[in-house]
Amino acid sequence: MNHSNFNFYDTFNFDDDTPVFAFQVATVVVAEEESNNQGRRTGYRGSILGHNIVNHNRKECELRLYNDYFDENPKFTESQFRRRFRMSRRLFLRIANVVEAHNPYFIQRTDALGILGLSCL
Repeated sequence: MNHSNFNFYDTFNFDDDTPVFAFQVATVVVAEEESNNQGRRTGYRGSILGHNIVNHNRKECELRLYNDYFDENPKFTESQFRRRFRMSRRLFLRIANVVEAHNPYFIQRTDALGILGLSCL
């Protein structure tokens, strides 16, 4: 069989009612699947019932990190930054900017609730 000229639809005899019948079958299958899964969670869709939600105060922690290390007058000196992160502040910011420019995943954006997410720092 030559695959470059192979057409899936040519192997079957379809008449004019076949697409309608296929849609009806698909509708019945989806309805059965939904009724079987009713009351049962499938996959991950948000919070899990019964789990505690922990507020990590991410925004406050991000602000504290910025004020401690990246502000114009940081709480910690350059030598303390180097000891903590094992690189200069300038190099750290350069890496963060390159990563942010290379991959849009690391760009700060708002979530579905309109809350600003974490920054690249």
